[in-house]
Amino acid sequence: MRVPMSGDRSAPRDAESRLTRLLDTHALLAQVSRELGPALDLASLVERVLGAMRGLVEFRGGTIQLIDGDDLYIAASDPPASAEVMHSRLPIGKGLSGRAAQTGETFYSPDLDSDPRVDRAVRSLGSNADIRSYLAIPLICLGEVIGVLQVDAATPDAFDDDDRTLLEGLAAQVASAIESARRFEQVMELERLKSDFIARVSHELRTPITIVGGFVSTLLAHGDALGPDQRASMLERVDTAVTRLAALIEDLITLSRLETGVVTAHPETVVLADVLEGVRRTAADPELVTVEVATDVIVTTDPELLTRALSLFVDNALKYGGSARIRADEEEILVADEGEGIPDDVQSTLFELFTRSASTTAVPGLGLGLPMARTLLDVLGAHVKVESAPSGGTVVRIRLPR
Repeated sequence: MRVPMSGDRSAPRDAESRLTRLLDTHALLAQVSRELGPALDLASLVERVLGAMRGLVEFRGGTIQLIDGDDLYIAASDPPASAEVMHSRLPIGKGLSGRAAQTGETFYSPDLDSDPRVDRAVRSLGSNADIRSYLAIPLICLGEVIGVLQVDAATPDAFDDDDRTLLEGLAAQVASAIESARRFEQVMELERLKSDFIARVSHELRTPITIVGGFVSTLLAHGDALGPDQRASMLERVDTAVTRLAALIEDLITLSRLETGVVTAHPETVVLADVLEGVRRTAADPELVTVEVATDVIVTTDPELLTRALSLFVDNALKYGGSARIRADEEEILVADEGEGIPDDVQSTLFELFTRSASTTAVPGLGLGLPMARTLLDVLGAHVKVESAPSGGTVVRIRLPR
């Protein structure tokens, strides 16, 4: 135990030392409360919480893990965890931290090597391999678990009931501050996305409207002086611009319908080859799309929603990879390309609205395709995973419900 002036943990604790320790703990928690109350920078906030943890308990390593969807991720670590641990995500309910997040209860393992609750793959990952004792305390704000405080040691049974009580007190003290900072960060990100979205929509609308307006004005003013080939070329450009404009408006309408939850699935038995051929035929460049599926594969799904979702993935593959290959069987549908793979700056936000990599800003688009595709698949009850292929390119894996 490392509360200031608390003395050696191994020494007997008389009434005077306990009182001194209690007063020191209260003083530290009061200081933490004053410092963290107005803080809105999540990164600096969690670093301060880690410092407060060091002031209360002696440990080898400590982390603050926050919930994101169905997973826990490490928001801060002291000392820094290995790269594979920092980048990992732990499903809620899995392992000790996952159980703490799921139940809202504290979980302690005096020896991970003999604890049947421990996930062995997580146990052996990177810097986790050095851990023997492990203590996970839930962060609870307004009755909802938002994350986990975690401390560990390289020796067995390194923590006692006092350690647990002190960290539970700290967790109760800091949970609301962490949640406030996280929500402030989310609001700021939404404002940024809103501004970015308005700018992109304005640009995407302006481009085809400018093309249509320019060529129509030219045809009205000088149409008689133009040859048939020139007029045909201009009309083709107008038609392309109108198609692009219609597709953009259709995307915005679909997004609105998905956001309001009015899209529902109407499953029926379909031949999967027919659905995939329809996706290929309506692609921006059908010649660059190949389909590999047996003609006797039957699935039960909403063919319209599945076609729309697959078309979005195929369009994305054509846009960023130059080609698309659809391969399917009874278990899985794959959409693959041979492009650069998933850019590093969008790895964790691939399915979030308006996500665009800094390396692809020259490519037209609003960052709506992948989020809409996943939402459509969610309506179908399907599971989707997007990953960079080892040999290059991107692979989309879709599993329909059985």
